[in-house]
Amino acid sequence: MVDFSKLSRPKGLAAPTDPIEIFKKTPNLGDAPNDLWKGQAEALTQWHSHREASDNVIILNTGAGKSIVGVLIAQSLVNELIGPVVYVCSTIDLVRQTERECNRVGIKYTARVESSFSNDLFETGKAFCITTYASLFAAINAFKNERSPAAVIFDDAHVAERLIRDAFTINVSKLDHPSLYADIVNIVRPEFETLGKEAHLGFILEDVGQTTVTLCPPATAYRHANELIEAFKKYEYKKHRDLFFPVVQLYERIGMCAILVSSQSVEITPPFIPTSKFEFFGSKTRRVYLSATLDYETDFVRGFGVRNTHRIEPDNDAGNGERLILLGSELAKPDGQLDLVAKLASTKKVLVSVPSYPRAKKWAGLAVPPQPKDFTDQLNQFRLAKKGVFCLVSRVDGIDLPQDTCRVMVVDGAPTGSSLLERYQFASLGMTNLFSTKFASRLTQLFGRINRGRSDYGAFALYGNDITSWIKNDRNIALLPELLRKQVILGQSMQKDLGPLDYDGTMEIIQSVLGRDKGWLEFYRDTVDGLEVSNVVIERVKAREAQLAIGAEAECRFMSKLWEGDIDGARKPILDVLNDIAVADAKLAGWYSLWLGMTYEISGDDDTSGVHYRRARSRLSAWVNLPFKKSFQQGVFSTDAKTAPHERLLFVNNQGPQALSAYIARIRTQVASVLNADHSSNQHEEAVRYVGELLGFDATRPDNELGVGPDVVWFDDEQKFLIPFELKTKKAEPAEYSKDEVGQSLNHLQWVAENFKGYRCDGLFVLGPDGTCKANANPSDDLYLLTVKRFRDSLGQFLGRLEDVRGRTALERWTLINEMGQLPEWQLNGWFNLLRDRRLRDIRA
Repeated sequence: MVDFSKLSRPKGLAAPTDPIEIFKKTPNLGDAPNDLWKGQAEALTQWHSHREASDNVIILNTGAGKSIVGVLIAQSLVNELIGPVVYVCSTIDLVRQTERECNRVGIKYTARVESSFSNDLFETGKAFCITTYASLFAAINAFKNERSPAAVIFDDAHVAERLIRDAFTINVSKLDHPSLYADIVNIVRPEFETLGKEAHLGFILEDVGQTTVTLCPPATAYRHANELIEAFKKYEYKKHRDLFFPVVQLYERIGMCAILVSSQSVEITPPFIPTSKFEFFGSKTRRVYLSATLDYETDFVRGFGVRNTHRIEPDNDAGNGERLILLGSELAKPDGQLDLVAKLASTKKVLVSVPSYPRAKKWAGLAVPPQPKDFTDQLNQFRLAKKGVFCLVSRVDGIDLPQDTCRVMVVDGAPTGSSLLERYQFASLGMTNLFSTKFASRLTQLFGRINRGRSDYGAFALYGNDITSWIKNDRNIALLPELLRKQVILGQSMQKDLGPLDYDGTMEIIQSVLGRDKGWLEFYRDTVDGLEVSNVVIERVKAREAQLAIGAEAECRFMSKLWEGDIDGARKPILDVLNDIAVADAKLAGWYSLWLGMTYEISGDDDTSGVHYRRARSRLSAWVNLPFKKSFQQGVFSTDAKTAPHERLLFVNNQGPQALSAYIARIRTQVASVLNADHSSNQHEEAVRYVGELLGFDATRPDNELGVGPDVVWFDDEQKFLIPFELKTKKAEPAEYSKDEVGQSLNHLQWVAENFKGYRCDGLFVLGPDGTCKANANPSDDLYLLTVKRFRDSLGQFLGRLEDVRGRTALERWTLINEMGQLPEWQLNGWFNLLRDRRLRDIRA
């Protein structure tokens, strides 16, 4: 045998750095591709011309061959001799898949998935290292000092935010760590007792009702940091792999974290990701992000802390497969997924996706999710099978079942995250805009599990109210990639025309797709390109997500500064964007206010923390556990707040006459915004919402936050009274209110009745210019026109009273404010009577 390794080679020939040249020089192995696809070649060419940029994002559809692009870029950077190069994958399975891609094209590599490198090529600078996000982002890792990355290729960057957050999350399972769980609950219990919320904590721990997660008061971790660390030491956390790495990560900064509690676990994690903690996000490192989709970059920025990137998005249709998408809610049996899959699986293979292991239990008669150690083997068995069911739990990426390996998928429940933070934000706080971008990305990835290429095709059925309700909303559909949007609309349109399909009808239409029925193929070809969400909706979503991406960058800067111990410096990034974020997403602005309040509370500034905590409660939910001052004192006088407006006025007055002047100015500014024709509809809605908050009420924007309901609702949880508003402020005066607009308002009243059970609503205000209602409209007696002039004048009466008070002595101010806050006219039902003008019925033309 000839030992080729001992033969001499030419000296002085530099290895090529052009990735396409590298591909051309790869060995002629049997499994190697003959040529690069057009999209791959274009991506590599563009990257090579911008290779010195700090941040390059390469966007290629699922199935378009991202891995070979990443591998060739990694080798190019190794050949450039810039220093250690790391290729990061989301899972160990994908590390192995990337290894196979390297072997296929004959490129050398090192792998690290446990505690050692597979060879010395990376350490000697001769190859890049393939590893996982968990390995790279761990507090203790092998990629430091002389191995500190000079370049990082982040594969599957569209799902990285969750993976990076995992590195900063301690999850203490009651099942796995019962004594530690009990110790931490006992540490935080006094925080709830101080607020009079011990019953709420008991409700959570006993798993009563649907509210299964709660957030401890924001400064809890700061006050109990030493106790928490001692609890982990006592439990000998170093002996538990699931605790060791995250505890080390948070050890010195655990006081800056949020603590969430459920009946089954405790989670400790920062409210935002402190990305700049890692040196490889500095200016000396080059970063390449490989993503299947990045129509909206909010979650990408939230994970990586980077917004100004060079985007490379080749024109390619790889991954744009054909899909039939059916909604279970529109079938004859909306909850008949088990029977449908049993029938399908008798002759075909079906992939079933569920969001959690409890959800998977109902599928036990058809498929049991494999244990992690058996996952790859069982998935490979499913690939080779002719029929059957494979159950996928809480996993949206890294599973490839193209072509005949699987053509039918059932999604049973929304692909929500398993973290307590995400569950709390979505289920308890209703932060649906934040969730929608994550949902869209995860759903896109799910559809890519069995639909991998342009020539691929398959059928999908979606079950569960959470997912079917979400996907019926145009604003949510607008978050999906273009072709997927069209396919979703096609499926809904087709189901509307066909009516509720029974089992036989559902089987028949699925078989039409899988059997390549000529009628189906012609219908799909002739229909799909002509479908789209309206441009108005798409542009509105684009504007919102552009603003939220700016906010995401501010979040990373805020948390990174807190991680450095710079509390004052941390506030500025959030304060700079807070008002703009409130217009785009009031709930997210409330989350920002919550953690701004925490920074002031731990600094001893109770007055400023109180301001932000009140904003947080108004924008988020009464379920937020916050320290509120209910008793107020001025000299020898003291009182307890009797109502929400009373509490608001006492709080402002206690801060002094300058605070009262600032309060008056804030309300005037918001009223002026409503009157400003140059301001957007979003700005008008947020101004009306904020006025309600400033008056002391809870205030929300259902249409902005949920995509349904009125534009604004003011509500008082103690009075159980509410006022809904539908804004028509962009109309010209004299305005004409149409039959459709009246119908829309009637629908909003119905929505309010269904979603605010137990609340009294005396009517809805259509806020807009003066005018008439069209004769063919039929408004009910509880629809009122509230002109912008009357809105301004009514607020003017309130502000006039405060102006009279402002110049008085401290004692007089105290007495008058104390009385004013309890007057019936300034409670919510009093405001309804003050604002109420004319019924729409009475101004019909």
